[in-house]
Amino acid sequence: MPRASLAQKKDFVTKAFCPRILALASAGVQDACAVNGFDSFADLLSPFGQDVLTQITIQDGQGAPYFLDKINVRFTTDFVIEKSPAHSSSDVDSLVKTCAAACIEPANPSFVGSDGVVLEAAIADDISTWAPWYTLFRQQWVGDMQASEHETFMIPVACLLVASGSEADPIGALRALQASAAVQRVLTCGDGGTKMLFYYMLLHDGRDTAALQTIDLQFDQVRKTFGQNSALLKINTNTDLLGAADASERVKISSIWSSDIAATRPLVAHTDTSYGEMLTMRDVAALRDAVKLMLVRSVVPHMQYVIRVLSDQTASERRGITGRLFSAGRRYLNTSSKAENTYVGADGEVYYRHKSPEAMLRRLADCSFMLKDYRFAQSVYQIARRDFQSEKAWMCYAGAQEMIGVCKLLWEVQTTKAEFDSIFEDAVLTYTHKTRTPRRYSLAVRCTVVYYELLKHHRFYVFAPGALLRGPAFSASLTALLNEQAAYSYLKVGSRPNVRKFAFYAMLASQSYQKAGMSDLASCCLRMVRVSLKSRSQEPLRVDSDDEKDHGKLTAEIKSPTRASMDEKAAALGAATGDGVNMDKTSVTAKTKWAAIDSYINHELGRQSMAAHNFDEAFQYFMALMGDEKTPPKLQSKYLQELLQLFLESSDQPATGDGSNSVVKHTGPIELSIPSIDPQLVRIIMSPELEGEDAMLEWRLDGSSPSKLSGGSSGLQQTRFCSVGEVVAVLLVVTNPLVIGVTLNNLTLECAFEAAGDSAAAGASVDSALDISTVTTVILEGEQTTMVTVQITPRRAGSVSILGAKYLLCDILPTFKSLVLPGRRMNDTKEQRMSVVHTPDTTLGFSVSSDLPRLEITVDDLPDTLMSGSMHRACLRVANSGELPCHSVAMWVSHPSFVGVRPPRLCGDEDEEDAGMYVSWPDVAKHERIQVPNVLRDYSTFVLVGQQADALGSSAHCVEPLISLGPGEAFTVPIWIRGDRVGAHTLSLCIGANSAAAAVPKDLTVMRSRRFEVDLLVTPSLRVNAFVRPSTRSPRERLLGVEVENMHAELSVQLVQTTFTSGFYELVPVSNSLGPRKALVGPRQSISMVYRARPHDMTQSDRLLRADSPEMFAVRALRQFIYSSEKPASTPGAIDLIYSNNVFTDEGIDCKHHSLQSYIMRSQAHRRRNTLRSGYPLIPDKYHSVMFPLFESFGIDFVLFWSQIGGSGRAGHHSISGIDLGVPHDYLVEGLNPPTEGAARTWLSDTMHDREALIHSIASRSEAALRSERPLDVTIRVDAAQKSGPLHVADVAVSVFNHSWRYGYQFTLDLLSPNELDEFLVEGAKIDYSGSRAAWSWLGETSYSASVEPHGLTVLHARLSCYAPGTIDVALWRLQASASMEPTAVPAVASSRNLDCVLYPAQPHFVHVGAI
Repeated sequence: MPRASLAQKKDFVTKAFCPRILALASAGVQDACAVNGFDSFADLLSPFGQDVLTQITIQDGQGAPYFLDKINVRFTTDFVIEKSPAHSSSDVDSLVKTCAAACIEPANPSFVGSDGVVLEAAIADDISTWAPWYTLFRQQWVGDMQASEHETFMIPVACLLVASGSEADPIGALRALQASAAVQRVLTCGDGGTKMLFYYMLLHDGRDTAALQTIDLQFDQVRKTFGQNSALLKINTNTDLLGAADASERVKISSIWSSDIAATRPLVAHTDTSYGEMLTMRDVAALRDAVKLMLVRSVVPHMQYVIRVLSDQTASERRGITGRLFSAGRRYLNTSSKAENTYVGADGEVYYRHKSPEAMLRRLADCSFMLKDYRFAQSVYQIARRDFQSEKAWMCYAGAQEMIGVCKLLWEVQTTKAEFDSIFEDAVLTYTHKTRTPRRYSLAVRCTVVYYELLKHHRFYVFAPGALLRGPAFSASLTALLNEQAAYSYLKVGSRPNVRKFAFYAMLASQSYQKAGMSDLASCCLRMVRVSLKSRSQEPLRVDSDDEKDHGKLTAEIKSPTRASMDEKAAALGAATGDGVNMDKTSVTAKTKWAAIDSYINHELGRQSMAAHNFDEAFQYFMALMGDEKTPPKLQSKYLQELLQLFLESSDQPATGDGSNSVVKHTGPIELSIPSIDPQLVRIIMSPELEGEDAMLEWRLDGSSPSKLSGGSSGLQQTRFCSVGEVVAVLLVVTNPLVIGVTLNNLTLECAFEAAGDSAAAGASVDSALDISTVTTVILEGEQTTMVTVQITPRRAGSVSILGAKYLLCDILPTFKSLVLPGRRMNDTKEQRMSVVHTPDTTLGFSVSSDLPRLEITVDDLPDTLMSGSMHRACLRVANSGELPCHSVAMWVSHPSFVGVRPPRLCGDEDEEDAGMYVSWPDVAKHERIQVPNVLRDYSTFVLVGQQADALGSSAHCVEPLISLGPGEAFTVPIWIRGDRVGAHTLSLCIGANSAAAAVPKDLTVMRSRRFEVDLLVTPSLRVNAFVRPSTRSPRERLLGVEVENMHAELSVQLVQTTFTSGFYELVPVSNSLGPRKALVGPRQSISMVYRARPHDMTQSDRLLRADSPEMFAVRALRQFIYSSEKPASTPGAIDLIYSNNVFTDEGIDCKHHSLQSYIMRSQAHRRRNTLRSGYPLIPDKYHSVMFPLFESFGIDFVLFWSQIGGSGRAGHHSISGIDLGVPHDYLVEGLNPPTEGAARTWLSDTMHDREALIHSIASRSEAALRSERPLDVTIRVDAAQKSGPLHVADVAVSVFNHSWRYGYQFTLDLLSPNELDEFLVEGAKIDYSGSRAAWSWLGETSYSASVEPHGLTVLHARLSCYAPGTIDVALWRLQASASMEPTAVPAVASSRNLDCVLYPAQPHFVHVGAI
């Protein structure tokens, strides 16, 4: 706070208790003052008694010197101690109204912003500027205080007698003034043992030029007669009147008195009176010097003299404990002393006579206080207070208490305990409760105001609310002033304003202003509260306790004794907010979180605005009332009725704009908060009679889900389109937040229409372009939410934007609800980032095109429950109801492995019956080779109409599409849905269409689409598990077991057929004894089947190394992807798959049928893509189709066909894709070698890291498989044995097969005989042999050194002998192999860390040796 403001608050107190000087003037002096516009000589001297710079050193009451820098005096024309009547409440109200009228029209203080309390302004601003009417009130209230018997501030300390030199006998005139009645009244109140100070002044009027010659002689006579307390003053030297001084000097001189009158008498009516017409600046200086000379030479020394005399006379009262004991004995033993020193006034109070020791103590303290000796004055007040209390002179006691507190605060002593607060509290309570004088409330108010001003001077705002609330509340306006100042004080308490308490006490002030009839000030307080409550969410939660911390070093603990009265005020406020409904303070502040306060404020402001005929503002407040859903039902009903009545009254009165009784009307529909319509919940549905969701979607090339258009990427500003004449439904979620019911009538939408292009309809209006339906009545019960549908039928092409909803509330009030949403926040430029700028929102809008296809799309018989593996037939029907042919229709499915699609057929061409998904075939071959496509496509997209499959990329799957769909034509598409996986699934089907002449881009990737979703629950039917075991017949063979378990508790399942597909293996059942009966699996039963997997052609294993094999295609594509500058683009060729069928019934299933084969390929593609994503995450999905084949040569896919027994007729199949036989296939590592021809790719630093990571992942994956599996296999085949003596000798072919695609091996094969086994077991060989050690042995050479090519076969020849034909275990050998390392540029990370290996038989190998 500025220092000037602090000093001003302190000066207010010192000026209120400054010395008085009685100024009496003769008739000649009065005439000299009158010509200058003054009523008396005191008025002439009044400005010069303020802040007189004395600059002298004086002595205090104890003789110690101190510096008196300045002093204030007040000149009076009379003195009388009147028994004035008490101030009535009407007088106080009139004074407050006058103070408010003298100020500018009430407005919100500077700390009240649009969004709440401005904390910086609340802390920095001066509190006096927030309520200027209070400043006028305190000045007038304290300034008008009359003299009283309990204090001596109003008794003049000196008499100024002034006579004019123009009079015949100036000395006689002075003597007459000295004998006047006013002087006698002062002398009767004189101090004991002191004389009255008379100061004589001779005035020379400059108009009397003749007296100028004798004025000095006259002054000498006055000085000789009256002594040194005399002075000569010359004024009115402007003898030329209006000609000598310029206008600026006249204004400057007049402003001296004008400013003084505004400061000391602020409520005096301001006139155009010009003061000091006959004065010059020299006269002004003379007046100032005369006053200063009088104070410095006479008044101040006289007051010091009075202090010394009174100090001597009251020394016995102040000498200590002995004097107090003597006084006590005199008081209680000598009863005559009390009667001599005290008297009972007319008001019944006990007062002291002026010559009594107690009165002299009070006079001594007052004189010391007026000379700013606050320390000595406080000590004297404390002595006198004890006497006043013992004599029960409560008026004197309260006055002494008041001055003790003032001295403490003016002395500025920092204490650790706020004693002054309890002192002032005692003073106010004594004034109001113990005294009987009619002026007790006036004095209590003065004490409260003085205390409050001193608290503001020291910034002790923590004590201010308690001090103000203790003030007497005998007038509504006075209570309002005190509560308003208490509210402002809470904004100054602590480092952060207490907004909640400010709002509470400002509310109390508003109520009091309203009771006093000051509606303007009441409205001002309510507006402050209404705005400040916006900040309560930002304010930290405060604990409402009585413990507060003071500013700076001063800390105190205050417990207000008027807390009960504050609670009563809060309860009264709660009752007022309820307006007839019982509401306590707890429900207002705790349960509703100030919601009731908000309602009360808005209601009061609305009623006041309504009374002032400001209907526009009244509507704003009543609309805020209707937005509170926590208001009790009775109040909600009342507020609604008042709102409707307000509209009816405003409609009946004409609008006027001049005069005090102007009427401000509200025009147009009113935007209310009831009912609530959330724009984010509004839905726009095209062709609502159809199922599914209609929108313009972008069909991406990767086969992912069609998505909504993203901004301007597609060149379209709107993502919803419809055709001309198509019905568009707008769904509004309407909620009634009130507890009472309301009715909406004639509910419709307000839209904006912009015609397309330069068409003839460019100037069409909304009414001619759109047909908008109207909902007649919507009845909403309390807190009810309902959905309202409004239909829009466009008649012209263009764009439509929904602006809001219009309706009549309760069939009376026209209401508008805006539905416009802000768009995307713009942050492109610096200006946009510094301000909040949004793009236009197109969420609630759609475009109307005359060229869009208009299709009626329905999907019938979609299942909600399926058994796993079972098939269900649904039907898609598409009809062209528009006027243009449709040339492109496509379908996308979210679960390709669940859905099978048959070719579309035009309606009317269904002569050929649908053969179903499974086609029975009596003669199913056990083994057959079939060539199938080997491209890894995404089978989620199907082209139904048109030949633009390339528009959707190579992943689109064509199912014999139609050429076009003409107007009025329709086609159906059989859809087979299979329960592929157990669990809950959400299947999505999206059908998109486009016409050749569409207004949207003609590319098939942007189409008008309709999306369908179905929740499908797949329950278990069969559990199928596959397991792989090695075969004892040959290391190149595997045993594949299949276990089938029926999960049903009642139904049996008939197994129909098993089908295995592989590019390398054929599978034959180990046992052919499984017939139809044995293939029947009962409830909760299981069955097992074992198949032998063996190479289909043992002689053509090298064909896998050919350039057209799937493995070599993947090697080339991977090499090109890593090293070439051009990415791979070609697709793999077809593959010959070996179908191995095993039929259990009379008829099998034709797996070559197009529908079933494509369905199985989709399942395989789904599994294959998931495997590639998890195994090679560094390769993007878009390259899978050009880098990896759909089928690998070594993979095995299994399909089990079944039908259900028991009358259900269900049929289905289970499949297992990618069965791993445990044979290593590391062919992808070959792709890590750079190409031998062509320039290598130039790598950047960022792509080099990706390349190394990809190579490392592939190499690490291959090496892990190589370490866990055997790279070489040994197969032994024994021919027929020949008799050679006692032995049987047979030729043996030993085959070494290399599984590695990258490394060739140099190996040494040692054939071991059983009798040699002990030698190898000693060396640590791990051979499990349980046969006879003498049953057989090898003949001839048993150690062979050879090599085998990558994925090659090397055959060695040996001989064995045995004693008798039979079955023997020949798995006795040791193979030591070392990989052939050719120089390559493969990175070191791709090199094997263990390419040398020693292999032993992993299992027995039984062969039969038979004789020829």
